[in-house]
Amino acid sequence: MYSLLIALVIAAVAFFAYLWWERFSKTNNEPSIICPTESLSVSVESLSDHSMLLRDVTAIDPEDGDITASLVVESVSQFVEDKHCIVTYAAFDSSNNVTKLSRHIFLTDYISPRFQIIAPLEFSYSSSFNPLSAVRAIDCIDGDISDRIRMSLVNPDDNLTSVGTHLVEFKVTNSLGDVSVLETEINVYDRTYTETRQTPVIELTDYIVYLDSFGNFDALSYVKGITLGGVFYTRAEYSAGRLTVDDVGIDYNVPGVYKILYTCSNKEEYVGSAVLLVVVTGVND
Repeated sequence: MYSLLIALVIAAVAFFAYLWWERFSKTNNEPSIICPTESLSVSVESLSDHSMLLRDVTAIDPEDGDITASLVVESVSQFVEDKHCIVTYAAFDSSNNVTKLSRHIFLTDYISPRFQIIAPLEFSYSSSFNPLSAVRAIDCIDGDISDRIRMSLVNPDDNLTSVGTHLVEFKVTNSLGDVSVLETEINVYDRTYTETRQTPVIELTDYIVYLDSFGNFDALSYVKGITLGGVFYTRAEYSAGRLTVDDVGIDYNVPGVYKILYTCSNKEEYVGSAVLLVVVTGVND
């Protein structure tokens, strides 16, 4: 009986000694990853270049020596702060021991996703329409992310299909978790055939513009031309009425979203309009 008890004690001691040895051995033989700095500033282009993210990063192992060749970029996180994410490195030794290390990444030339409005946000009450067909989103990380745009009514009780002006919000998110939001108006009109033919249509080269530097802005330069009765006229050719630009009170030296209203009449006093959104960011100043 005593011999069996002694044998069990010896076995237990041996077992725990093995576990301790295994843990100690593993702890002291894991690879080490060495970074020259705790953070790294890179361009947006370099974020997808793993060789750039791994530059000057090394790895050593007590048994294998230099194992820098095993280094990989395991992941790049979404933003944890403005233009700031985390990269995680991993290194492997010949015994399949793995070491990981995280490092702060700061993007030097990052710009949040930007919207493009490719056609007027005006739609006829008598036809089906989808405002998202006129809106695009471009991102410096992911490229075209138009398929991620979501639209919602600012007033949930509003009815988008009714005649009138509706306040809507477009929202898009890129792969780094950065969200861009644009609040603007959608106009739903109800015109007769005659009114449609006689109302001038002001065509713009763009319907939203981002200004990254402060200064003067030439609103007229964004007028492509005017269509009346199915005939297109340049600004110089159009003589049926007067084109006006309302940008009174806009200060292009102050960041914000501004609305420029263009109006144009014809000889019958039918008035057409167009809206240009100007987003002043001043990010390059």
